Amino acid sequence: MNTTSPTAVTGLIPPKAQKQVPPVTPPARWTGEVNILLVDDRRDKLTALEALLSGLGQNLVLASSGQEALRHLLKDEFAVILMDVNMPGLDGFETASLIRQRKSTEHTPIIFISSINTHETHIFKGYSLKAVDYIFAPIIPEILKTKVEVFIELHRKTQEIKEQAEQLLQLAECENFRRLTEAREKLELETSRNRFFTLATDMLGVASFEADLQQINPAWEKVLGHTEEKLKGSNIFEHVHPGDRPDLVASFSNLKAGAASANFENRMLCHDGTTRWISWTMVPFVAEQLVYIFGRDITPRKKVEQALQETNTELESFSYTVSHDLRAPLRAMQGFADALLEDYAPSLDPTGQDYARRIVTAARRMDTLIQDLLVYSRLNRNELLLEPLQLDVILNDASIQLENEIRTKNARVEIIHPLTAACGHQGTLVQVCTNLISNALKFVPSGVVPHVRIWAEKSGNKCKLFFKDNGIGIAPEYHQRIFRVFERLHGVETYPGTGIGLAIVRKGMERMNGTVGLNSEPDQGSTFWLELSAPE
Repeated sequence: MNTTSPTAVTGLIPPKAQKQVPPVTPPARWTGEVNILLVDDRRDKLTALEALLSGLGQNLVLASSGQEALRHLLKDEFAVILMDVNMPGLDGFETASLIRQRKSTEHTPIIFISSINTHETHIFKGYSLKAVDYIFAPIIPEILKTKVEVFIELHRKTQEIKEQAEQLLQLAECENFRRLTEAREKLELETSRNRFFTLATDMLGVASFEADLQQINPAWEKVLGHTEEKLKGSNIFEHVHPGDRPDLVASFSNLKAGAASANFENRMLCHDGTTRWISWTMVPFVAEQLVYIFGRDITPRKKVEQALQETNTELESFSYTVSHDLRAPLRAMQGFADALLEDYAPSLDPTGQDYARRIVTAARRMDTLIQDLLVYSRLNRNELLLEPLQLDVILNDASIQLENEIRTKNARVEIIHPLTAACGHQGTLVQVCTNLISNALKFVPSGVVPHVRIWAEKSGNKCKLFFKDNGIGIAPEYHQRIFRVFERLHGVETYPGTGIGLAIVRKGMERMNGTVGLNSEPDQGSTFWLELSAPE
């Protein structure tokens, strides 16, 4: 390490303070091995990755499935995870989602590796799970090693900072001040030389608890266009879009109050007058009254999201208009076909009568399909006012709508009272419950009398409404697929319907800030559940 006079260190320690502090031995640099997790269901690919990274001298941990990777993460801390996207059972995206749900691993860097999923949709999905990179096979060895080295170094820095903080907290006031001075001096020197800090494409920096930028890497100038001289020493609030400043002020206040980290997105003002969206992660170092800042330019992603949102809005409007306008000629066709059968049936031979009946049946099915499309479109378009609802009233309304169908099938709909209350939209929740009960009456084996049992459970600030039937059941691999629009597992001739009913259920629950799920096995019936917030 090159020696530097204390007075040459700028921006962190006043010269007078340095003269008052006698020289001390700096804390030892953290030199332990770091763990790197390699996840792939193919042994040959794992072996290739292991051989490629073995020269880094770190502890390589291999996992042949998402489940095995999660078990390793329960026991050990990892500097970076290299994970295949396509795996049986839990795929890479599902595994990453579970990793992000655990507080101890929510910020562990993940690099996805794929030779199949190269479409932009998959890449966006990977980055939406806060992946640091998405690499396509074949892998270029030197590039991969360089990227992994970056996270090894970052992990070492993090461990070093933690160890320094623990030492500082144990020292007396004088010793604490001396070590704090040394740590600041060391941070300034190492930051200016650190390869990762200077070459990283992400915006890295150090700010005071008052949000004054003390250290930044070149990425700030590349992204925002402001010179390093203008940025360094300025307050970060000055460069934030006015509409987003309150959130940033609140984040700094939370960090000073003891929050472990802050994660948010905002718009930053650029030198050319434009704005760019940045995703931030900020971590406080209370002992030094500093905040370590990591920012990533997500403007392209935001533009894609905006374009997708506008496209979806246009498609929903188009679907509503087409569905609405189609009903008029369809009803005319159905009316004339009914009149033909009623007034002229004797004049038609059996074939003609059969054709006319088929027209009526097809027209009715098309009208039902259009009505379902209108319901689905309205769920996307209309604003829903959520309010406390009594589930007894909701189920009573749904039963009245299905009264004829229940009587025709001689079905038994058993509601276990009393039911709790939930926050939702009355019309939407009645529609959701009606669709679930109707499905339970429809999808039963031939000769079986439908039986639906409905009850509610409350847990904390949530309540669940259950619908258990004695139907044909659903294989686990189809549990998510059945909630898609026009998704059917059986032909219309076997079980009639439009394939939109459960899509309406899912969309309705999403609009009411709720969720829907099920437990089911073939020939064992199904239990659907709705989860909503309970009234305060």
